Amino acid sequence: MEKQVIEYGGVPVGISVPEGNRIKFIAVKYPVIELDGGVYGNVTELRRAIGNHLRKSSEAAQALASVSSGAGTRAKALSIA
Repeated sequence: MEKQVIEYGGVPVGISVPEGNRIKFIAVKYPVIELDGGVYGNVTELRRAIGNHLRKSSEAAQALASVSSGAGTRAKALSIA
């Protein structure tokens, strides 16, 4: 197993790193931070856990959706200007 970028909806949300014969998730986006450090059997299991987690938290899913559409970036640019 190798390190791998994990995306959800086209947005990088973390990386997976080998841990024995399993993988460990390292979150890089706040909406999935509760899964940080979790150990999974494979990438498919990890992606399923991310999807389940985000479905439970519609606010987190909306935050990621706004990032993938660029809305978050535009909002920052407007608030700075």
